[in-house]
Amino acid sequence: VLLITSGMVSLYERYSEEMRRRLLEVRRLIFQLAENDTEIGVVTESMKWGQASFATTKPKSGTPIRIDGDEEEGTYSLYVPCSTSLIPDFRSLHPQMFTYHDNREIRLNLRESLPVQELSLFITTALTYYCD
Repeated sequence: VLLITSGMVSLYERYSEEMRRRLLEVRRLIFQLAENDTEIGVVTESMKWGQASFATTKPKSGTPIRIDGDEEEGTYSLYVPCSTSLIPDFRSLHPQMFTYHDNREIRLNLRESLPVQELSLFITTALTYYCD
């Protein structure tokens, strides 16, 4: 299930075509994973701090994920709350999987292909963070 609040369309339109395409790929991946995993449940999309934010609502199975791009750097990122252990856990278990920044961000290069398998693991873990 998808909920887009007003302003979401214009949020994606502010990016270059290449960046918009990549962010929309990540967005599709988030919704595909949610659709195929009954533990995740309903994911809603909204805007938080000027970024696309995806949160589980029924049940509240996971922690929110935000996505954003940096045109100047040619990178895009997935953000999670720094109060979770997601980034430290992934950094410890999969040190070479991503470029990690602090305890809240995975940064990826726009010129490299979307790492679907790796991102799927991270996204699923985030969206089921509160599951037993």
